[in-house]
Amino acid sequence: MSSFERILKKLTMGIGVFILGVMPAVIVADVAMRNLFDGGFPATIELVSRYFILVISFLPIAYAEVKRRHIEASILTDRLPNSSQPFIHFLGFILSFFVYVALTWGTILEAYHQTQSNAYIEAGTAIFYVWPGYWILPICYGLMVLVLVMRLVQVVTGRFNQESA
Repeated sequence: MSSFERILKKLTMGIGVFILGVMPAVIVADVAMRNLFDGGFPATIELVSRYFILVISFLPIAYAEVKRRHIEASILTDRLPNSSQPFIHFLGFILSFFVYVALTWGTILEAYHQTQSNAYIEAGTAIFYVWPGYWILPICYGLMVLVLVMRLVQVVTGRFNQESA
């Protein structure tokens, strides 16, 4: 396992554990404040839905590929000769690479647009800025692009082991 893979695993695990700890704490505090003091945190729903859920949903994409846990439908490719397996992996990784580059680029453009317009929503009487949340997707997709570049290099150099995780 490369140092990039180790860093990515530790970073995504750390962020994920932190968010999964903070999110319920914020929700519980909001509910408690609503019941005890007749008023909760402003924009709790927005904070959870526009930040926490995005991180929890999209950050593990690159982590899952590092761990080789993405779904693979290999019923046909398993029957091909072993000599064709590197080409099949290369084809899959290169197609995924182009898809994730497109996703990264599209979400960067949207995040930039939202940042320029200083996007916000009104949550009760408070203004809640949502533009930072738009940067979560390009970061997560960009990490997946980096993992796919690493996989392509591994396939081309003959260091990709289908069984490794």
